[in-house]
Amino acid sequence: MPFGSKVREFKLAVRDFLLGATNVYDMIQYLEVRKLCVDYMLMLLLMGDMLGYPVSSYYRFKLLPYYIPKLQSWKHYLLRERDITEKLE
Repeated sequence: MPFGSKVREFKLAVRDFLLGATNVYDMIQYLEVRKLCVDYMLMLLLMGDMLGYPVSSYYRFKLLPYYIPKLQSWKHYLLRERDITEKLE
């Protein structure tokens, strides 16, 4: 193993230890979930007409190229079957 990869592994190990020891990991997970929810809300505003929401806006067309790569995962998220027990966790 080259020396550079060992240093990289050590840095990752220290980072993982500090994230776990300071409970920052939970906050990071929470923020990632919130960011995903905000992204999906914006996708609903941009692509709402696919679901029957009458949305028309000039700015929608300017934001559209940035959200086209996320379109497939957004569709899966919206059409996923949900259960009441998911909210209880």
